[in-house]
Amino acid sequence: MRAVAVAVDLGGRRVVDGVDLHVGAGEVVALVGPNGAGKSTLLAALAGDTATSGKVEIDGREVRDWKPVELARQRAVLPQKATLSFPFTVGEVVAMGRAPWTGRPESADDEEAVAEAMRLTETTGFAERPFPALSGGEQARVALARVLAQRTPVLLLDEPTAALDLRHQELVLRAVRRRAGDNARVVVVLHDLGLAAAYADRAYVLADGRVRAVGAPREVFTGALLSEVYQHEVEVFDHPRTGTPLVVPRR
Repeated sequence: MRAVAVAVDLGGRRVVDGVDLHVGAGEVVALVGPNGAGKSTLLAALAGDTATSGKVEIDGREVRDWKPVELARQRAVLPQKATLSFPFTVGEVVAMGRAPWTGRPESADDEEAVAEAMRLTETTGFAERPFPALSGGEQARVALARVLAQRTPVLLLDEPTAALDLRHQELVLRAVRRRAGDNARVVVVLHDLGLAAAYADRAYVLADGRVRAVGAPREVFTGALLSEVYQHEVEVFDHPRTGTPLVVPRR
């Protein structure tokens, strides 16, 4: 997947400004930056869900040229909030991820795909519960299970760990890394820079709709850059055992 000179205007304001991006097979790319940096809007542009200038391609073909059902077989999208108007059960919600494959040979894998996705997100135990009755964190995991069940070569995830406790943050990102291990391309918006450093192969640091730095978290998560971008002094340390960057605010 790649994006070239992508720009998005919303409400008379340029929210994403000339972004180039590339995601290779097996790679997890994190989009990080302060509120209003353009991360979610860029993700929507990559998904083909918002009008853009520039070019977004999946498998060498522009997103705007895919028919909706074809696009749904190429990329799965996890929005920030999962809302449903009807009291579907958890199992039914996860099975919705298989809808793009209806009538195709891949539909033979529906049951297996749903079961695996629920196992990876630890949602199997409440498969029969109505989705609206779940806690916010449980709903977030079910929404991710739906995306994983879709089994697309591209995953676009907007803050999948925002509503989760520490254990389930790790659980979710391990599941994401597992999909990347199966040659999926993953783009994930994260606010937690520690999680981005631990699980992303590369990070795009955004501010004011523009990319300020691209590279491995170890390379781009510097105190100087992050302090400038977030407008708050931060310090970056290497974890004593793993060497992974740890980012903490200076207090």
